[in-house]
Order: sequence, then structure tokens, then C-alpha cells
Amino acid sequence: MILYTRILHIFIILFLVTEIGICQTIESKNSIQDSTSYYTNRLKEAMAESNLFPTESYKVLDESKVYFERKKDTSRAVKCLLAMSEIQKRKGKFSKTFDHLWQAKYLSDQAFDRAQKVKIRISLARLYDEFNMNEQSVFYLTEALEIAKRIYAQDSTQVDNLISSYMYMAVRQRKMGNHQEALQYLDSCFVTPSIALEKSIEMPFWDAEKGKIMQELHQYKKANTFLHLSRNNTLGKKASYRPNISMYLGDLKKDLGQKDSALFFYNESLTLSQDQGFRNDLETEVLRKISEVYSANGDTQLAYNYLVRSTNTADRVLQNKNQTNSELFQIKDSYLKSISEKNEQLEQKTRTIEKNNTIQFRLKIILFLLVLLGLVLGIVFQMRLKLKKTLLHKKEAELQTKFVEERSNNEIELKSRELTSYALQLIDKDSAIDELLNMLKTESSPRYKSLFSKYKKGSKDLWNEFNLQFTQVNSAFYDKLKELHPKLSSTEQKHCALIKLNLSTKEMARILNIEPHSVHVSRSRIRKKMGLERSENLESYIAGI
Repeated sequence: MILYTRILHIFIILFLVTEIGICQTIESKNSIQDSTSYYTNRLKEAMAESNLFPTESYKVLDESKVYFERKKDTSRAVKCLLAMSEIQKRKGKFSKTFDHLWQAKYLSDQAFDRAQKVKIRISLARLYDEFNMNEQSVFYLTEALEIAKRIYAQDSTQVDNLISSYMYMAVRQRKMGNHQEALQYLDSCFVTPSIALEKSIEMPFWDAEKGKIMQELHQYKKANTFLHLSRNNTLGKKASYRPNISMYLGDLKKDLGQKDSALFFYNESLTLSQDQGFRNDLETEVLRKISEVYSANGDTQLAYNYLVRSTNTADRVLQNKNQTNSELFQIKDSYLKSISEKNEQLEQKTRTIEKNNTIQFRLKIILFLLVLLGLVLGIVFQMRLKLKKTLLHKKEAELQTKFVEERSNNEIELKSRELTSYALQLIDKDSAIDELLNMLKTESSPRYKSLFSKYKKGSKDLWNEFNLQFTQVNSAFYDKLKELHPKLSSTEQKHCALIKLNLSTKEMARILNIEPHSVHVSRSRIRKKMGLERSENLESYIAGI
């Protein structure tokens, strides 16, 4: 019972610990979500208030950027950098603007938000445009346009970035004097007939740019229509390009010789530019154009005053740009150095990876060779074991065969001895019978003839019995003898059998019941049929059969 109670307590403790951990995890996640929501809301507020409170908004954006970078939220971090670059641009701090845009470009290139890549490249192009760096501006606009086309090819609803790219490329081409290319890019803004341009960009900007191109092409009637339409649509609205529209109208009126109207629109552009603040570059151009109008009217003093203001403003802008260029070179060098260091680190990591891959490859080869060697050794060992077993079996079989052969030879030798003994007994018996028959013949016994016929017939039967036993013991002898010497007669074969038993001439004559001389004649005949030389021994030759 105590054991069950302890187990229950352990389960309760584990359950409570698990629940506490889950609660802490949920609280941690909620805390993270709350922080993300907080900084996201601050980001939106700072972007909305950046025109009214640029310094405070910049600070909020910088804090938000740090937070999003720490959370690896690249998309929101890039948004912060874009807004920060815009604030610095309006202040005329172009080095900071470049710095923020390059950071944004680096982050966006590591991510997958292609829409942000388009915006960053358009911002870089416009920034280079401030310094009349046409090549770099066109380069980034071309990149933006290519990315925007790929976005639109995959999703035809994502058209905003494509239209913006066409629009800014048109502005760039117009400033470079390529009016026809500029008009083509403007027309390309209407990607499909169903697209309403004002849903993607502000239609007055498109009208203003079209009017400016018409004015530079001296198509003043069309220019007047587009520019006034653009101005009317922006009255009472906060449009950053509103001062440009008034300046374009001033240029149109100046070309038409309407000097009072030109001064009106130039002054309107100057007022709007000063109200928006931080547009010294546009202010310089407008002041110079006002000076030209007064000079044409013969009002040299006013022309001189506006020219001085324009020159002073231009000097300040030039000074800022020169300082910016110097800072840009430093930033660029630092940026390139950073990139070089990162590339060097990447190359070092690549070399390390390649080295590790080479080592792994070699280890794999060595492992493969070891496994292969193990397999070969295993196969060799098995083959040797199999061969050893085969040789052992073969040796055993040879020993067994030898044993059987020896046993057979022994049995044959034993039988031969028995047979020889039997033959000798026959000879002795036959000798004894001959002696008894001679005695009966000497005594002229009347039973001599009957006993002589009886015992001679018995001798013949004994030979047949002897021959049968010899054949059983040496069954292969007669076969081999007939195979080697088929011309031997049956009597000669008997002689060979007795010779194999190593019997003497007298013993053979006794068994065959012939004279010893006949045995010698038969032996000579056998040697001749066998084709033996004088030096060859007949007994040895027959013993080997």
C-alpha cells in the first residue's frame, strides 16, 4: 500500500511539473507575440508620422529595427530601414540614406520577399538620380523591373511593383533625353487594358510625367492638358511630387511666353517645396528659373537677387553632396571591405567544407576498401576452409581406399595362401594316391584298374574345384589376362594361374597331371604369346597382372 501511494505521489509531481512547464512556454510565447505586436504597431505609427516628427520617428524605427533583427524578422527590419532612409533623404543626409538602403538590400537579398527587393532598388535608383549617376540609376531600375516582371508572371494580381518600375524608368529616360523610350515605359504602366492605374499608383504623377514629356517635345496643348489635370487632382492633398507639378507648369508657361503665369507657378512650387522642407535641390532649380524669367522681363535686380539665392542654395546643396560623396566613398570602402571579409570567410568555410568532404570521401574509400578486404579475406578463409575440408575428405577417402585395398590385398594374399596350401595338399594327396596305385599295380591287385579310374577322375574334379576357388579369389585376373593376351588357350590360362600362385614346375605338373617337360614347353609357349624378352621374368610379369 505504501509503495502504491509513493508511485501516485510521483505521478502527481510529474504532472504538476509538466503543467507548469507548459504554462511557462505558453506565457513565453504570448510574451513574444505581445512584443512583436508592440513593435509592429510602433513601426506603423512611426511610418505614418515620419513627415511631422522625423526625429522621433527615426528613433522609434531604429529601435524597432534592432528588435526585428534580433528576432530574425527580415521583412519588418527592411521596412524599418526603408523608412529610415527616406527620413534621412528628406534631411539631405545622403550618406545615411545610402547606408540604410545598402543594409536593406543586403538583408532582402538573403530573404525571399521579392516585392521588397523591387522597392529597395527603386529607392537606390532615385538616390543615385540625385547625384546624376545615370548608369547606376538605370542599373538598379533594370534590376527592379526584371524582379517585378517575375512577380507578375507568377501572380498577375501583384502589379503594383511592376507599374512603379515602369513609372520610375520613364522618369529616368526622360531626364536622359530619351523621350520616346520614356513614353513607351509610361504606356507600359497599363500592363493590361483592365488595369486602373490609380489603384496601383497616383494617377496625377502619371499625368504630370506625361505632361512634362509633352512640354519637352513642344506639344504644348497636350502638355497643358496633362499638367493641369495633374495639378487639379493634387489640390489639397499631401503629395511629395506636388512642387514638381507646379514647376513643370511654370516651364510650360515660360515656353509659351506667359511670364506672369510662369512666375506664379514657380513661386507656387517654391512655396510648396519650402513647406515640405528639405528639398534644397528643387528649390535651387526653381530659384534659377525665376531669375531667368525676371531677366527676360528686364528686371535685372530681381533676377540678380534670385540668382544669388539660387547660387547660395546650390552651394549648400553642393557642399552637402560633396560631403556625402566623401562619406559614400568611406562607406563604400567599409562596405566593400566588409563584403571582402565575408567573402574571405565564405571561401575559408568553403575550403574547410571541401577539405572535410575530401577527408570524408577518403574515409569512405578506406572504409569501402576495409569492407572489401574483409569480404575477400572472409571468402579466402571460407575457400581455404572448404579446400582444407575437401583435402581432408580426399585424404580420408584415400586412406579408406588404401585401407580397403590393403584389406582386399591381405584377404587375397590370405586366400592365395590358403589356395596354395590347398594346391599343395592336392599335390600331396595325389602323390599318395599315385604311390598306393603303384603298389597295387606291383601286387597285381584286381582292384587296380577300378581304383585307378576312380582316383584319376577324382583328381580331375579336384582341379576343377581348385580352379573355381582360384577364380573367386582372383576374379579380375582372368579378365585382365584375357584383355592383355586374348590368344592364350584355357590350358595356358591354367598355367598362368598356377604361376601366379608361385608354384614350382613339379607342383604344376602334379596338379595338371602332366610331365614337367610339358610344363616347360607350355611356359615357353606362353612367353612367346605374351611377347616377353629373354631378360623379362615370366613369374614377375604374371604377378603384376
